[in-house]
Order: sequence, then C-alpha cells, then structure tokens
Amino acid sequence: MSPMEQTGLLEGLQVFFGDASSGLARIYARLGHGGELAGCKLAGRVVGPSCLYSHTLKTSVPLAEKPPPVGLSGSGRTPDLLAEAILPDPCFWTADMPFLYQVHVELRRGKELLGSVQRPWGIRPLGTRGRRLLFESSVWVPHAVDRDETPNRDWAAWRESGTAMYVHQPDDQLCDEASRVGVALLAHLEGPAEWLPGQVRALARWPAVALAVLETDADLHPSIRMEAGNLLLGWPGPPAAAAEPPSWADVAVCRGSDGVELARRARDCRLPVIAHRPAGWRDDLVEARRQCDQLERELAEPGDFAGYVV
Repeated sequence: MSPMEQTGLLEGLQVFFGDASSGLARIYARLGHGGELAGCKLAGRVVGPSCLYSHTLKTSVPLAEKPPPVGLSGSGRTPDLLAEAILPDPCFWTADMPFLYQVHVELRRGKELLGSVQRPWGIRPLGTRGRRLLFESSVWVPHAVDRDETPNRDWAAWRESGTAMYVHQPDDQLCDEASRVGVALLAHLEGPAEWLPGQVRALARWPAVALAVLETDADLHPSIRMEAGNLLLGWPGPPAAAAEPPSWADVAVCRGSDGVELARRARDCRLPVIAHRPAGWRDDLVEARRQCDQLERELAEPGDFAGYVV
C-alpha cells in the first residue's frame, strides 16, 4: 500500500491552471489543511502530452513549491500548500484533440515522503463572456443529449457527431473514458449541500467535464467556487423570470418543455443560459441530436441561449 493510501493526506488535492496561452500555461497543485501539515510541501512533475489521435513529443516540467500570497501570513488562516509548474507550448484538451498530461504530485516533510498521487489531467480553456460560453476565446455552443434518455454506449458516435453528453452523477470511469476519447460532458449533481463540494472537486480533475449543474434544496456557500478550479458551475434556473442567480454560478440551465416560457424565464438572466427540453426515451443518437438542433432553431427568435440539451 502506497503512503497516500495509508494516510489519505492527499485526498483533497486540487490540480488546476491559471494563465494559459499557446505559448505558456501555469499549472498549480493545491492542498488545503488545518495545520496538521506544517513543515510539508508539494513537489512533483507534469509530463506529456499524449493523445489517442496524435503522436507528440513529451516534455517534463517540475512542480515547485510556491510561497503563499503576500499578506496571508499572520491573517489567522493556515496557508494552503501550493506548487507551480510553468509549461511551455501547452497542448489544450479539445474534443477533436483530447490532449492529456500526467500530473505526479508528492507530499513531503523534509526528505520523508508522506504521500503521492498520479492522475491524468488536461488544459481546457473554457470560460464565459456576457451571455456566451468561450473556448479559447471563441464562442462555444454545446449541443448535448441526456445519456439517461439515449443510452448509446458508442463513444465514437458521440464524438463524430460533435454531441456533448448530459449525464447524471457521472463516475470516474465514465469521466476518464470521455477525457481520453474526446467527448464533452455536462454533469448534473443532486444532493445535500454538504455533499456537493467533494463531488465538484472530484469532477474538476477531468478535462472532459465542462460544466457541473448543482441541484440542491439548500443554499450553497460561495466557497464552492474554490472547489471547482477550472470547472464551470451551473445553476438549475432561473425558476422564474428575473430570478437572481447565486454568486457561485457561471451558467444557468433553464429546463422546460415550452420554448416561449423558456425564453421568458431566461430573458433577463445575466448569465449564459443553456436551454434544456427533456424529450423522453430514444434509442437513436442521430435522432436525439436532430432534436437538439431543432430546439436551437425553435429558440433562435424568441430567446438568447448559449447551448441546448435534449
């Protein structure tokens, strides 16, 4: 059994990127703690990339300890452990070219190895601007099909049709396969407020997961944004026109069967809004994708939507 498995000290490890361009990306490993890891540091390497559809030369860059921000010491908060890797000429994860890196992280106190982890990871430059989703500064309009209602297991069919997968409570195996093959995932999570942060942190490690829609009866603390890293967070609303989104939300997912009502509820939302119209059971992905495209056409005039799910 490895040191990590014996201690569990790296269970809350987060890997994320900061500045990222075609010339350079800053990769971070972060581990929060309550003081029990005083005198410890994170180290390791970022190795890659690799891709199922391309042969590339691999590089290896070190993860080096990064001091806490100026002014944090003496604030009463225990600084997170943080390490940074500066990666030249990064290859981004896209559905067409799902480039993956291997991130090796070690937790050390002096020369003693307390734990280690290795995980696949990718740089997915996804964000928002106004009412739009952006991928590498270009508008990205996801067209997604609910996997529960169209349970097609052929990854090639999803990828070749350019269809994103809307999936409820995705597990690590599905996220790993989607990340390697090149299928974008929109994840739907439900549960108590205290359960969701850990689930968000687990999904944030997979580059295929573009969005996590968080549905709960309780109010979520804004700190859940810290768990998300580079993952976009979705709000299952607006439930009514002009409803104010929570501070942690990046995207709203508006669900309903009536296009006019969807457009009315989404009209004044300040976030990008994805329209979700449940369509019922289908065993044909091609037909499901056709329904998604039809939804886009129907909503072109009455609404202003950033993506579509059926």
